Amino acid sequence: MSKSSDPVQTSLLAITQTAVGCGIGLLIAGKLGRPAQKTTATTMLSIGALLALPVVVTAIIRAVNRPESARGMRRRLDSIRRDSGFPDEAEIL
Repeated sequence: MSKSSDPVQTSLLAITQTAVGCGIGLLIAGKLGRPAQKTTATTMLSIGALLALPVVVTAIIRAVNRPESARGMRRRLDSIRRDSGFPDEAEIL
């Protein structure tokens, strides 16, 4: 995944890593009772996965729509064909 300068994505990724780390730590730790440990770990891992989902989807969309892909080229050509560069109300002679 490429490095993103978007602060929302960066903070979301940090929260995701923290939640996953806490979930794994709780699975390994033996200080809680077994049912509480499993419930807390499952909750933390689920929150981490849900928070990571938008970042993963964005990465997949960027990979599919990259400019050198066939789909990216089609989209770019379509946008060039639709947009002449002049506003609709301009008189072109």
